[in-house]
Amino acid sequence: MFTQVPDNRHLERNQLSVLLAITLVSATLFRFIELPAITWGVRSIFGSPLNFSINSDLLLTFLFMGLVATGTLSMMESHPLREVKERPLVFSLITPTLGALLASLGLIRAHSWPLWLAGLLLSGVMIGGLIHLSYRAFSTEGTGYTTARTLLNIADYLIGFVVFSLILESQERALITGPVILFVSGLLALELLSASSISFKPVLLFGVIIAIIESEFAWVLGYWPISSWTAATLLTLILYFWTGLGYQYLLERLTLRVVVEFTLLAILMFVLVIWIKP
Repeated sequence: MFTQVPDNRHLERNQLSVLLAITLVSATLFRFIELPAITWGVRSIFGSPLNFSINSDLLLTFLFMGLVATGTLSMMESHPLREVKERPLVFSLITPTLGALLASLGLIRAHSWPLWLAGLLLSGVMIGGLIHLSYRAFSTEGTGYTTARTLLNIADYLIGFVVFSLILESQERALITGPVILFVSGLLALELLSASSISFKPVLLFGVIIAIIESEFAWVLGYWPISSWTAATLLTLILYFWTGLGYQYLLERLTLRVVVEFTLLAILMFVLVIWIKP
């Protein structure tokens, strides 16, 4: 017998429109409201003082990510295939939430009104697209799963590249950039590996290992005189290599041929990046 997937396009469209409206209106309010900054001084670590500041930009980022995460969770919980439970529900929230992080950073950097309005429009399109893809890729039994899953994988690597670039461009100490890259790459690795529908523990183990590898490479790249774009490209390439091998291993399809293919592709891309040096 075949599983009959109900037509839920109207439900998805209604929920998505409400979520985008609330998110974009909230971002607009933050454009007009200037909140005072609160700064805490932290004792020096390794000889350098560290400060932590909360301002309207940071609150906008948290608000954007929180609204998108909770809204996506509500949509996934009402999904017609919710009972299938091929993977933990939280993994479906990762890509839209990181997309919200990227959108908020873009709005923060937009100082003029035309750029800000264009950024707000693009933010709505990007977040809406990522939520739609996550919704369609919720289950292998859903309509359009293969296309949605492929586009989500591409989006994950693109988001990783842009976020890595912004982190490295900030020129912060490795003590700050390392944990942030560890967190972002770990989330991306979990989202990519969980598509294998394997149990939670192996996916979590592999995700943590890949996140540690990424943060270590980020620390090494900090001592290499290359641009933030080149370093971000290399970090994205490393993420692709290890998640690709981990995914094949979790599916019990890891063979010598697969390892050789991924290794040759990684070496080719590494040489190409070093030669071009974007």
